[in-house]
Amino acid sequence: MAKEEIIVAPAEVSGHTLTGRAAAKAVEAGHAKDVDIAAQIIAEHGDTVDGDTWPAEEERKLMRRVDWRLIPILFVCATMSGLDKTAISGAAIYGLKKDLHLTGQQYSWCGSAPFFGGLLFMGPAAYCLRRLPTITFFAINVLFWGITEMCMAACTSFGGLFVCRFLLGGFEALLIPAITLVVAMWYRPDEQPQRNSIILNVVAPILNGFMAWLVGYYKGPFEKWRIIFLTLGAFTILWAAVVYFFLPNNPLDAKFLSGREKYIVIQRKAADNTGVESKTFKKGQFFEAFTDFKTWLIWFAIIALQVPNGGLTTFNTLIISGLGFDSLKTSLLAMPPGAMSTLSGIGLSYIASRTRRYRTPLIAGSILLPLLGALLCYALPRTNLAGQLVGLYILYTYWAPYVTLVSVYQANVAGHTKKTTLFAWYYVSWATGNIIGPQTFRADQAPVYTGGTVAMIVCYVIAILCILAYGAACHISNKRRAEEIAAGSDQDWLDLSDKENRSFVYTT
Repeated sequence: MAKEEIIVAPAEVSGHTLTGRAAAKAVEAGHAKDVDIAAQIIAEHGDTVDGDTWPAEEERKLMRRVDWRLIPILFVCATMSGLDKTAISGAAIYGLKKDLHLTGQQYSWCGSAPFFGGLLFMGPAAYCLRRLPTITFFAINVLFWGITEMCMAACTSFGGLFVCRFLLGGFEALLIPAITLVVAMWYRPDEQPQRNSIILNVVAPILNGFMAWLVGYYKGPFEKWRIIFLTLGAFTILWAAVVYFFLPNNPLDAKFLSGREKYIVIQRKAADNTGVESKTFKKGQFFEAFTDFKTWLIWFAIIALQVPNGGLTTFNTLIISGLGFDSLKTSLLAMPPGAMSTLSGIGLSYIASRTRRYRTPLIAGSILLPLLGALLCYALPRTNLAGQLVGLYILYTYWAPYVTLVSVYQANVAGHTKKTTLFAWYYVSWATGNIIGPQTFRADQAPVYTGGTVAMIVCYVIAILCILAYGAACHISNKRRAEEIAAGSDQDWLDLSDKENRSFVYTT
């Protein structure tokens, strides 16, 4: 076989010549629960690969199979979650507020309701995510959020709608932590940004606008906004079965992979030291998650990036209709923001995947674009319809820095207890930002919503500062442990945190 067709296990090329041996010995000694599940794969299937080498083409085909199994399913899950949350904006232009007698800030509170539910449910969900098979529990949540979405069609008052959206957010609380965990479990840090940008897409506004536009042609007696909720809920329920039957909990449970393929999947991740999965709760990692200064920089950066998201996803159609467009035109004009968010996210993530050294400055710089959009909306007169729409559309590039930031903390957090804790904690910050967002859009400021625009400008500045500070902290940590990094480690798959493993390299 030609030399260039051979791939060496990542641990060998980075100096980790003892990759997995300590972990495998732990499994053989009966201590499997204390190490990463990858150790079990090594112990069971290590003899299927001769000398930790395999053909490059074999790895490419294997990861294509993994991509085609995981990415489409997770993509639809994230899309349905976005549609279920943003469906209220499409319903709003078809009489929802009038039929349910919503007054004052009640519509804003309904916009925030899912994230209150997420905050309440996140603790129990994170506990179950650590104790139960990840995908099995996730599929159950998808089923229940579909049922809740259909229940919205039966609402007749503010109270009913608020409760349904509260429960919807509760069942969807697991979405981002579960997706983040799955991507970190299967892919190397350089592969994660592009997968995140595809999965955590923002095509929901496109589909939401298209659905609202189609429903606009319905002339029957049934309320149009109820049709939107029923349709989305029914599809979500069906998709729960797809998640349950076709998405594996982890590489060890992946029935579509052979033992040799499972071994290759986990060994190619060995050099990043982030691990795959362990169900043992480790108190030290739990407390480390909250005492790490870097945790709080990411936490506040996510809040700052999600305040605009919470406001725009709830009020985008009302902002556009406030410029003087009717329901059908508003539905169509609400579609381009989704394209702006998704395309900018894919573009920035692709660039970010090229490097692990300059990812945070790249993210911080990309925030200047939505900041420009917010400044245009604030400064231009309302009579300048083209300028207002351009500013609004540019605003939606805020999703690119957020989804790329996810890939940074995915790559920088190791140890399964610490990962599940922080991925859940970062959801709390995500939910907090989305709760605050709709409240900055005051009903008495319609249709200008000056408070919401000012809040976005302030939040973008805060996000830039937090992300740059986080990158600097990671760079300093790498310099302090430079000797250990150069020496390498034989501690792969021992389920150590990024702080416990002194050879861990942070993405900056």
